[in-house]
Amino acid sequence: MVHTIKSDQDKVVEGILQDDPRTIKAIYHDHFGKISAMVNNFNYINLEAEDVFQEGLTRAVINIRKGVFKGDSSFSTYLYGICRNLCLKEYNRSKLLTTNEIGDIKEEVEDDYFDSIQLMLKLKEKLDDNCKTIIDLRFGIGDTNGSARFETIAAKLNISADNARQRFGRCFSKLKKLAADNPMFNQLMG
Repeated sequence: MVHTIKSDQDKVVEGILQDDPRTIKAIYHDHFGKISAMVNNFNYINLEAEDVFQEGLTRAVINIRKGVFKGDSSFSTYLYGICRNLCLKEYNRSKLLTTNEIGDIKEEVEDDYFDSIQLMLKLKEKLDDNCKTIIDLRFGIGDTNGSARFETIAAKLNISADNARQRFGRCFSKLKKLAADNPMFNQLMG
Protein backbone atom coordinates (compact mmCIF):
# COMPACT_ATOMS: atom_id res chain seq x y z
CA MET A 1 0.00 0.00 0.00
CA VAL A 2 1.41 3.38 -1.08
CA HIS A 3 0.90 6.38 1.17
CA THR A 4 0.98 9.78 -0.45
CA ILE A 5 1.84 12.84 1.55
CA LYS A 6 -0.47 15.72 0.78
CA SER A 7 0.96 19.18 0.32
CA ASP A 8 -0.39 22.08 2.35
CA GLN A 9 -2.07 23.35 -0.80
CA ASP A 10 -3.79 19.99 -1.37
CA LYS A 11 -5.00 20.08 2.23
CA VAL A 12 -6.40 23.59 1.76
CA VAL A 13 -8.23 22.65 -1.44
CA GLU A 14 -9.54 19.43 0.10
CA GLY A 15 -10.67 21.30 3.23
CA ILE A 16 -12.51 23.89 1.16
CA LEU A 17 -14.20 21.22 -0.95
CA GLN A 18 -15.31 19.45 2.25
CA ASP A 19 -16.54 22.68 3.92
CA ASP A 20 -14.13 22.13 6.80
CA PRO A 21 -14.34 25.22 9.08
CA ARG A 22 -10.84 24.49 10.41
CA THR A 23 -9.46 25.11 6.93
CA ILE A 24 -11.04 28.58 6.74
CA LYS A 25 -9.73 29.36 10.22
CA ALA A 26 -6.23 28.23 9.19
CA ILE A 27 -6.38 30.34 6.01
CA TYR A 28 -7.38 33.35 8.07
CA HIS A 29 -4.59 32.70 10.57
CA ASP A 30 -1.93 32.16 7.89
CA HIS A 31 -2.83 34.87 5.38
CA PHE A 32 -4.80 37.73 6.94
CA GLY A 33 -1.75 39.63 8.21
CA LYS A 34 -0.06 39.75 4.81
CA ILE A 35 -3.26 40.79 3.05
CA SER A 36 -4.06 43.37 5.71
CA ALA A 37 -0.62 44.93 5.24
CA MET A 38 -1.13 45.03 1.46
CA VAL A 39 -4.56 46.70 1.79
CA ASN A 40 -3.17 49.28 4.21
CA ASN A 41 -0.39 50.14 1.74
CA PHE A 42 -2.92 51.28 -0.86
CA ASN A 43 -3.31 55.03 -0.57
CA TYR A 44 -6.53 56.82 -1.41
CA ILE A 45 -8.85 53.84 -1.22
CA ASN A 46 -11.55 53.41 1.35
CA LEU A 47 -11.43 49.67 1.97
CA GLU A 48 -11.19 47.71 5.17
CA ALA A 49 -8.69 44.84 5.23
CA GLU A 50 -11.33 42.52 6.73
CA ASP A 51 -13.73 43.24 3.85
CA VAL A 52 -11.06 42.70 1.19
CA PHE A 53 -9.93 39.47 2.84
CA GLN A 54 -13.50 38.15 3.14
CA GLU A 55 -14.34 39.02 -0.47
CA GLY A 56 -11.07 37.56 -1.74
CA LEU A 57 -11.49 34.37 0.26
CA THR A 58 -15.09 34.01 -0.94
CA ARG A 59 -13.98 34.33 -4.54
CA ALA A 60 -11.13 31.87 -4.01
CA VAL A 61 -13.50 29.32 -2.44
CA ILE A 62 -15.99 29.71 -5.29
CA ASN A 63 -13.21 29.31 -7.85
CA ILE A 64 -11.90 26.18 -6.14
CA ARG A 65 -15.39 24.67 -6.09
CA LYS A 66 -15.91 25.53 -9.77
CA GLY A 67 -12.53 24.06 -10.68
CA VAL A 68 -11.16 27.44 -11.85
CA PHE A 69 -8.19 27.21 -9.47
CA LYS A 70 -5.84 24.70 -11.08
CA GLY A 71 -3.00 24.90 -8.56
CA ASP A 72 -0.60 26.53 -11.04
CA SER A 73 0.37 28.90 -8.25
CA SER A 74 0.27 28.42 -4.51
CA PHE A 75 -3.03 29.07 -2.76
CA SER A 76 -1.33 31.90 -0.88
CA THR A 77 -0.31 33.61 -4.13
CA TYR A 78 -3.77 33.01 -5.61
CA LEU A 79 -5.59 34.54 -2.63
CA TYR A 80 -3.16 37.47 -2.46
CA GLY A 81 -3.67 38.12 -6.18
CA ILE A 82 -7.45 38.16 -5.84
CA CYS A 83 -7.26 40.59 -2.90
CA ARG A 84 -4.74 42.78 -4.71
CA ASN A 85 -7.02 42.92 -7.76
CA LEU A 86 -9.93 43.97 -5.52
CA CYS A 87 -7.80 46.83 -4.18
CA LEU A 88 -6.63 47.83 -7.65
CA LYS A 89 -10.21 47.83 -8.91
CA GLU A 90 -11.28 50.12 -6.05
CA TYR A 91 -8.22 52.32 -6.56
CA ASN A 92 -8.98 52.68 -10.28
CA ARG A 93 -12.65 53.32 -9.52
CA SER A 94 -11.77 56.08 -7.06
CA LYS A 95 -9.35 57.62 -9.57
CA LEU A 96 -12.05 57.49 -12.25
CA LEU A 97 -14.53 59.26 -9.97
CA THR A 98 -11.98 61.96 -9.21
CA THR A 99 -11.03 62.29 -12.88
CA ASN A 100 -14.66 62.47 -14.02
CA GLU A 101 -15.26 65.29 -11.58
CA ILE A 102 -12.86 67.51 -13.51
CA GLY A 103 -14.74 67.03 -16.78
CA ASP A 104 -13.09 67.93 -20.08
CA ILE A 105 -9.59 68.07 -18.62
CA LYS A 106 -9.64 64.27 -18.37
CA GLU A 107 -8.48 63.57 -21.94
CA GLU A 108 -5.63 66.05 -21.74
CA VAL A 109 -4.44 64.57 -18.44
CA GLU A 110 -4.55 61.05 -19.89
CA ASP A 111 -2.55 62.12 -22.96
CA ASP A 112 0.09 63.81 -20.81
CA TYR A 113 0.20 60.79 -18.55
CA PHE A 114 0.66 58.43 -21.50
CA ASP A 115 3.36 60.67 -23.01
CA SER A 116 5.20 60.90 -19.68
CA ILE A 117 5.12 57.10 -19.31
CA GLN A 118 6.48 56.67 -22.83
CA LEU A 119 9.25 59.18 -22.10
CA MET A 120 10.13 57.41 -18.83
CA LEU A 121 10.43 54.13 -20.72
CA LYS A 122 12.81 55.80 -23.20
CA LEU A 123 14.84 57.32 -20.38
CA LYS A 124 15.01 53.93 -18.66
CA GLU A 125 16.82 52.59 -21.73
CA LYS A 126 19.73 54.94 -20.90
CA LEU A 127 20.36 53.02 -17.67
CA ASP A 128 22.73 50.06 -17.39
CA ASP A 129 21.32 46.57 -17.97
CA ASN A 130 21.18 45.74 -14.25
CA CYS A 131 19.08 48.81 -13.51
CA LYS A 132 16.79 48.18 -16.48
CA THR A 133 16.22 44.62 -15.26
CA ILE A 134 15.44 45.53 -11.67
CA ILE A 135 13.11 48.39 -12.67
CA ASP A 136 11.32 46.14 -15.17
CA LEU A 137 10.85 43.47 -12.50
CA ARG A 138 9.66 45.92 -9.86
CA PHE A 139 7.10 47.58 -12.12
CA GLY A 140 6.14 44.48 -14.07
CA ILE A 141 7.25 45.91 -17.40
CA GLY A 142 6.91 43.20 -20.02
CA ASP A 143 5.61 40.72 -17.44
CA THR A 144 2.00 39.53 -17.38
CA ASN A 145 2.23 38.82 -13.63
CA GLY A 146 2.50 42.49 -12.70
CA SER A 147 4.94 44.18 -10.39
CA ALA A 148 7.21 41.97 -8.33
CA ARG A 149 7.90 42.10 -4.62
CA PHE A 150 11.49 42.50 -3.52
CA GLU A 151 11.58 38.88 -2.37
CA THR A 152 10.63 37.75 -5.90
CA ILE A 153 13.21 40.07 -7.47
CA ALA A 154 15.84 38.79 -5.05
CA ALA A 155 15.11 35.18 -5.99
CA LYS A 156 15.36 35.96 -9.72
CA LEU A 157 18.62 37.85 -9.30
CA ASN A 158 20.05 35.50 -6.68
CA ILE A 159 20.52 38.27 -4.11
CA SER A 160 18.91 39.13 -0.77
CA ALA A 161 15.63 41.03 -0.56
CA ASP A 162 17.40 43.92 1.21
CA ASN A 163 19.97 44.05 -1.58
CA ALA A 164 17.17 44.06 -4.17
CA ARG A 165 15.45 46.92 -2.34
CA GLN A 166 18.72 48.93 -2.18
CA ARG A 167 19.54 48.31 -5.84
CA PHE A 168 16.05 49.34 -6.88
CA GLY A 169 16.35 52.52 -4.81
CA ARG A 170 19.65 53.45 -6.48
CA CYS A 171 18.36 52.62 -9.97
CA PHE A 172 15.10 54.46 -9.46
CA SER A 173 17.02 57.51 -8.22
CA LYS A 174 19.07 57.44 -11.43
CA LEU A 175 15.86 57.28 -13.48
CA LYS A 176 14.32 60.18 -11.56
CA LYS A 177 17.51 62.21 -12.13
CA LEU A 178 17.32 61.51 -15.88
CA ALA A 179 13.69 62.64 -15.84
CA ALA A 180 14.43 65.79 -13.82
CA ASP A 181 17.22 66.72 -16.26
CA ASN A 182 14.97 66.16 -19.30
CA PRO A 183 13.27 69.36 -20.55
CA MET A 184 10.51 67.40 -22.32
CA PHE A 185 9.60 65.53 -19.13
CA ASN A 186 9.54 68.78 -17.18
CA GLN A 187 7.27 70.31 -19.81
CA LEU A 188 4.87 67.35 -19.58
CA MET A 189 4.82 67.47 -15.80
CA GLY A 190 4.76 71.26 -15.53
